[in-house]
This record gives sequence, structure tokens and C-alpha cells, in this order.
Amino acid sequence: MAARKIDIKDYCESLYSELYGMKSKLGEFVTTLEQMEDEQRNTLHLHTKHLYEMISFFEWKLEILSKDCPIDLSKFGQDFESTVSVPPVGLKESEQTAGGYIGG
Repeated sequence: MAARKIDIKDYCESLYSELYGMKSKLGEFVTTLEQMEDEQRNTLHLHTKHLYEMISFFEWKLEILSKDCPIDLSKFGQDFESTVSVPPVGLKESEQTAGGYIGG
């Protein structure tokens, strides 16, 4: 079987676009839930917490892609920070900043 050649830029932009779309749809869904009547909103309140967690997860993955992939972020109509909390790929463990204790 022959290996298929994939353009890294196209791959990164497609993946970024899909994740961005998922994050946006979840955001719209949360907005809809928050605009519901009080009784319905209270019933679904526990779900909104999980949706916010999923949105944060997608934001984190998008942040990683924007740092490590050749993506033209202007296509997504937002301004992005030039610094990210994710270390670049290829750093030695000794070069990475140690995280603090956030346990319970």
C-alpha cells in the first residue's frame, strides 16, 4: 500500500478549523442553555459546567496547534496572543518550566 502525502499546512488548518468549529458550536449551545427559562436552566445547570470544560479543552488544543503548526490564524477572524502556556515541541525536560502543585 502506498503512503499518501499530506501537506502539513493543509492538515493543520483543517484540524484547527474542525476544532474551532466544535468549540464555537459548544459555545453557542451554552449560550442557548443560559437563555432558557429558570426551571429548565436549573435542570441543565450541571451540564453547562461540563460544556465549559469541553470548551476549555478545545481552546487548549487550539493553542497548541497555533504554536506548533503553520496556520494562518487570520482566517478565523480573531486576534491571538503571541505567547502560549504550552512549551514548544522539542524542548528538553531541563529547559521546561516546572509547574506548581495544584493538588488537593
